Amino acid sequence: MLTLRLTQFTEAQNQYRVEVALEGDGQPRQTATSRFDFKLSPQDHEDLRWYLEDYLQYPLDPAPTIAARIEQRMNDIGTDLFKAVFQSSNDSRDLWATLRGQLNDARVEINTEVREATAIPWELLAIPKPRPRSHCCPSMQLMIWQRRIIISVRHIVM
Repeated sequence: MLTLRLTQFTEAQNQYRVEVALEGDGQPRQTATSRFDFKLSPQDHEDLRWYLEDYLQYPLDPAPTIAARIEQRMNDIGTDLFKAVFQSSNDSRDLWATLRGQLNDARVEINTEVREATAIPWELLAIPKPRPRSHCCPSMQLMIWQRRIIISVRHIVM
């Protein structure tokens, strides 16, 4: 089985390093390192809490309108995370190119220390939607489907 392992480190307040490794299925191990700033705003925290707790219990108007806004924000956060990790360098783009055709059969692991486990909402990681190109080679457009990556977070106690 192919395994994608993301190992998260905090370098400074709201600054992270993620070491990405892809291994298994007899393929040579690929690695990449991404560094990026990330911070959810207090409003993002409250919106996520509301969506996951209150909305489920009280889905009446105007809740669906509020939920749609939050769902869009969740997608934006997930897409930004994807870009920070998989589009930040040639190595990360190469790793993604290897993985994307086998994503359905891959296991995704997130490794982090307990105190850092809630800093990045990896559950929101989302592949960006394809953007049509109006210029050259329309038949060769890159077709990346929108898909949430299901992950399990493993806490490392050191």
